[in-house]
Amino acid sequence: MRKITTAAAALALLAGLSGCSLFPSPTPLPDIAPASPVSVLPPECPFVAEVYLTPVRIPLGTPRETIGSVLNAYSGWLNAGSELVTTWSPGTAVPENCVERLAARNAEAYSTTLFTTHSDVAWQEYFASVKAMNQQNLAAVRRAEPEASGRGTFELLQEIDSSATDSGTFLKFDAVYRPVVAGQGSWEDLDKPTRWYVELVPAGEFLVINYIETKPAAGYPAA
Repeated sequence: MRKITTAAAALALLAGLSGCSLFPSPTPLPDIAPASPVSVLPPECPFVAEVYLTPVRIPLGTPRETIGSVLNAYSGWLNAGSELVTTWSPGTAVPENCVERLAARNAEAYSTTLFTTHSDVAWQEYFASVKAMNQQNLAAVRRAEPEASGRGTFELLQEIDSSATDSGTFLKFDAVYRPVVAGQGSWEDLDKPTRWYVELVPAGEFLVINYIETKPAAGYPAA
């Protein structure tokens, strides 16, 4: 006990002589100011942070569940940004290019999240066609037209043939897009009964589209 006490006294003396503690406090971390949020739109447009552009993803599931998730993701893309636009200073003229730029950012977010990497011309044209439908919805919201809610949805008509393995899921089904106001807008014929062929592959907890084709589906009464 004496040896311990003596050693402790010696250490305390050395600490006093050196003017510092034997158990110094950790060096405080420098203050880092949070980064200022950045808008994804030009300065003349309302502020839209990157965090607001969150795609509706396709979770793993049974083939029938996956059909619903695919249609839900497409509904999400066509309507993406509608809630934002409704809050854009009602009664104030917002430049048209703001809607165009928002639709372009939505297309970037969805195409890079829902699909395997595609950079060829055909895929870019396909993404551009979906972007145009999203922009059409956003423009209607901006102008507060009758279809301005921008919340049209896809309806499953029937599942034709679907299967799933560990390596991927294949879907064949008929669906139709139901815009808020029928007969208004250009929907790439998706507002008519359409046959979908979709191949998806797993990507972590989600599925991504590796191939997709749509064409008119026969056997349904005319709208």
